[in-house]
Amino acid sequence: MPGPDDGRLDLCMAGEPLVALAERALYWPARRRLIIADLHLGKEHVFRRSGIAVPQGVTHDDLQRLSQLLGSTGALSLWIVGDLLHGPSAPAGWKDVWQAWRQRHEAVDVAVLAGNHDRWLARAGLDVRLLGEVHSDGPFLFRHVPRRDPGGKHVIAGHVHPKARVPGLPRSWPAFWMKEGVTVLPAFSEFTGGHLVKADAQSALLACAGGELVALPRGGTHSEGR
Repeated sequence: MPGPDDGRLDLCMAGEPLVALAERALYWPARRRLIIADLHLGKEHVFRRSGIAVPQGVTHDDLQRLSQLLGSTGALSLWIVGDLLHGPSAPAGWKDVWQAWRQRHEAVDVAVLAGNHDRWLARAGLDVRLLGEVHSDGPFLFRHVPRRDPGGKHVIAGHVHPKARVPGLPRSWPAFWMKEGVTVLPAFSEFTGGHLVKADAQSALLACAGGELVALPRGGTHSEGR
């Protein structure tokens, strides 16, 4: 069985086999579906318009990683659990990069749950399928904001951008935050901060650290603010 040291880990959630990937994604083999959260397209454009210096090529690099994941998993669909966008979808370089990427992957069904930054999504013209704010499939309920489902389905969410410190390694790392009834995905985009999270008796952290997955002991506190 694949282990954390090779960048993937077999999981069982709500009785369903899933695979956690060190590139900040979840793969659902039964649906051939790659699941990510918080891509935040256009964030660098929004920051530059505000006079804040940001790295060049953020969107290109994120989408290159996404292409590699689609290829390595053989996924036929991509679900984005909120915050595909970061701001208005006015003409900008990031949108040209996205459209070129979408053409290269036109056979992939790209579907999006609405996040708090996605208020312009319906009129953005990004060639994606809109799933609304909440969507149920199998034993899972997909939504952006992590909140337990009163109906008992396992929630897969984003929004929080969980990060963790790994003993022996510098900096903090994106992490899967797995709680009872809710799994919070790490932010997919490299250009995001993170929030302090705690692993306790009812939750666990799986850090995405330098191409590896590191299971952190329960009860630790990790990460840094945005």
